[in-house]
Amino acid sequence: MILVTGEAGIGKTRLIGEALMRVSEARAVLLTGACLPLTETLPLLPLADALREFVQAPDSRLLDGVLAVVPPYVHAEVGRLVPRLGATAQVNGSGAAWRRERLFTAVGELLEEIARRVAVTLLVEDVHWADAETLDCLTYLAHAAHRPTYVVTFRSDEASFDPPVTAWTNHIRRQRNVEEIRLDGLSGEEVEQQAAAILGAPAPTMLVRELQARAEGNPFFVEQLMAAAVGGFQGDQLRLPSGVPAGLAELLVARTRRVGVDARRVLEALAVVGRPVTEALVVEIAAIDGGAVRAALKELAAGRLLVDRTSDGGYRPRHALLAEAVVAELLPGERSELHSRVAEALEGLADTRLAAEVAGHWAAAGRPTEELRARLGAADAAEHMFAYDEVATHKLRAIELCRQVPEQARPPGLEMPGLYVQVVDALKANGDGVRAGEVAEEAYRLFSDHSDRAVAAVIHHRAADYRSIDSAETGLELVEEALRLFDGSPPSTDHAAALFLHSNLLRSAGHQVRGRRSLRRALEVAEAAGSPLVSRLLSVLAHDHFVHAELEQGFELLERAWLLIDADTDAESVEWLANIECDVLLKTQKLEEASRVALRHLDAIRRGGRADSFGACLLAGNAAEALIGVGRIVDAAALLEPRTSGSPTQDRWILDLERAHLDMLRGGVQAAERRIQQIRALPIGGSVEFNRDIAQYAAELELWRKRPAEAVREVETALEYHDGTDEVQLCGSLLVLGLRACADLAEAARAGRDDGGVQLALAVARRIESWRDRQTADPLGDSAFFRAGSAERALWNAECKRLTSMSQPGLWDLAAQQWEAMSRPHQAAYSRWRQAEAQLLAGHQLDVAAAALRSAAAGAAGHAPLITEIRALARRARISFEPPPSATMAAPTTPDWATLYGLTDRELLVLRLLSSGRTNAEIGAELFISPKTASVHVTHILRKLGVTNRVQAATVAERAGLADDTDRA
Repeated sequence: MILVTGEAGIGKTRLIGEALMRVSEARAVLLTGACLPLTETLPLLPLADALREFVQAPDSRLLDGVLAVVPPYVHAEVGRLVPRLGATAQVNGSGAAWRRERLFTAVGELLEEIARRVAVTLLVEDVHWADAETLDCLTYLAHAAHRPTYVVTFRSDEASFDPPVTAWTNHIRRQRNVEEIRLDGLSGEEVEQQAAAILGAPAPTMLVRELQARAEGNPFFVEQLMAAAVGGFQGDQLRLPSGVPAGLAELLVARTRRVGVDARRVLEALAVVGRPVTEALVVEIAAIDGGAVRAALKELAAGRLLVDRTSDGGYRPRHALLAEAVVAELLPGERSELHSRVAEALEGLADTRLAAEVAGHWAAAGRPTEELRARLGAADAAEHMFAYDEVATHKLRAIELCRQVPEQARPPGLEMPGLYVQVVDALKANGDGVRAGEVAEEAYRLFSDHSDRAVAAVIHHRAADYRSIDSAETGLELVEEALRLFDGSPPSTDHAAALFLHSNLLRSAGHQVRGRRSLRRALEVAEAAGSPLVSRLLSVLAHDHFVHAELEQGFELLERAWLLIDADTDAESVEWLANIECDVLLKTQKLEEASRVALRHLDAIRRGGRADSFGACLLAGNAAEALIGVGRIVDAAALLEPRTSGSPTQDRWILDLERAHLDMLRGGVQAAERRIQQIRALPIGGSVEFNRDIAQYAAELELWRKRPAEAVREVETALEYHDGTDEVQLCGSLLVLGLRACADLAEAARAGRDDGGVQLALAVARRIESWRDRQTADPLGDSAFFRAGSAERALWNAECKRLTSMSQPGLWDLAAQQWEAMSRPHQAAYSRWRQAEAQLLAGHQLDVAAAALRSAAAGAAGHAPLITEIRALARRARISFEPPPSATMAAPTTPDWATLYGLTDRELLVLRLLSSGRTNAEIGAELFISPKTASVHVTHILRKLGVTNRVQAATVAERAGLADDTDRA
């Protein structure tokens, strides 16, 4: 016997149905009967229903066979349950006295005989409503050695006032041949799967969370809530109903109508409070004496209307939806009074962690003055837990309440402008810059002309901070007005912060001297005010030393800044200092150390509640850049993928840009392009850094897609943004990518005998070189800070020779050595690939080129586009090695250029086979010609292409798009 137990709607019948369907045999019988909640019980009703189903089956052969062999008394006894069976069976003794043991034995014999012929299962549902005779018969069948399987379902939450049912379940569970399956609620993942199955598509995350909280894993409740959501779907967002669907509500509250008045009052109190509470609190909330409350709790427990146990020993309704349904039945006045008593009772506990709940109850009671006080307390409690999203939520509500509550009734010292500023700062800490900017703008509209100059100055500063994202000029105007308003006020953190922003905007606009002056003034004010900004300002001054290659002075200031902060309490300062330190490590090419610093401090920032702030995203982006730089693609993916699962946002574009780079390296070219387009659509167009970084990754992407003209456009547009700024030293990679694109254009033009194309590529290269020459600082110069400059200069020199068709292996070898010395495997692998290509074109020994190519393959691990090119070159040169696995990129379509070389169709076929590394003998076998004829074709091809060896011919074919696409796969 299998006993399946669980509350109503948990899926007992569904489980049994699925199980029986999966194990069903060709000849199998399922006999089903159910107990019913009748006013007067019908003895053995489920057994009678089950046997009647068997007797009335359309195919009577099984029944006839069974009846032919069972003892005559079986006909008579079972005929009492199924009159039709008794009528058809002509046996003596039909008037024998009713004896239960004789009947039970007869039923057992009948089932046993059926089981000898087919697999048989007797399913008895809802035994919580069973009569005594049914229970006794099931006990007998469970103890007898019968073949049939007995499956019994029982509602664990059904209130049973019939002691025999309780006694039976206690007895049957102890039997050795009885197994119980207790069904619990679905997990969050299972609720998500059920919701997706109902919708036929993935369900929104927030909807799934609300489903889990309200339905508590009950599949039937999930189904009913989803049905109501789908049925009432309007607009563009699916939402669960605010109340309990009518049919489900009636089902839930039906049992509550069987309890007494005191029990109902206690249940209403528990439903309103919405959390497990002690008996003492129930007395206070329900406003009845302790003895009556205890009796009511016992009655509710007996009626299965309370949770069996809670972790803290408190009491709450059995289901969240039951509580909702009970609350919905209250009159508005009753509901308001109960919420007020709950709020008072919870406030009496003096637990700050309950402040948010208290505020919610005051809100439900319609008491704005009390709610305002509670909201402020909840915001303070959330801030101590670094829960900045909750801080913003509570203070935004406090702003609404201030409009309802008279000023004299507000807490002393509470000012609306201050609330707005606190909301802006909380949203910023939580990484919601868009909403922070909206609130800052609203505050500016309301309080920019505030009578208190210091208040007006702070409002101007916050608005300037967010306006500068779209327009640095507008932001600069506002922050300068803020500084004017601060004139004459005592030193403060707000004043220092405005000076800090002023400095950043000035320097971004190219006004370096004025910017440094504001920065030092900000430090003076911060030190005078004892502000935590001191450490951040020192870190920026340290960065200035780094940029000017004064590394020792920079690290001294940075160390001093670290000593001033407590990493456990000042996560915002940790963001600043960690980003500065990580940046200098990146610029000095200490990438492994940069990744360690970033990852270590990200954990401290997360503990400080700022995991989604812009500074945290910047630091995570720096960590990803470092990991990618040293070739740790898997580690970079583990860092980026959880943080970039959705569409790019204004606050996280740096992470999304690194994700685009990662996608490109892994061969996901379309995904990378789509993400870059999404980032460019964000309203952040005024940032020089933004434009440079996007252009750099976009240009590299276009180069691997074999679209050098588009790469050139990306580079030249970005260089225009940097012309004459202090940021030119960060443009070394852009310059190299631009020249690489020009070399690619020139090679393709030469392969296509397009002299105009060659001249155009050379002209573009001259424009890029001219840009470099007119800058005050050389982006490719030697620097103790920008250490990549020397390696990028080596790449530049090598690309210059490739541009003029004189690619020199020695220059590529020098560039590779530079990158290898800095532990930059992908850049080194690119240089080694080009070195091998130059060696092959120059006719060097094959083993020399093979060594460079194998080194390239080893360093290119994780760089799918580069590995594809390395494999293609190895195939053309017939160099055999086992390259790292990689995704392949789609080959460009073959242009119609073959006629430029005067190749016949047969020669074109030979060229394609030659490009794939075939020998003359292999070409002959493929085309059914002799090796000598194949050799003649090869000689003609070399002459027509103007090259001297097979590798050169294969390279021309590759660049001109003459190679067979199938050989590239």
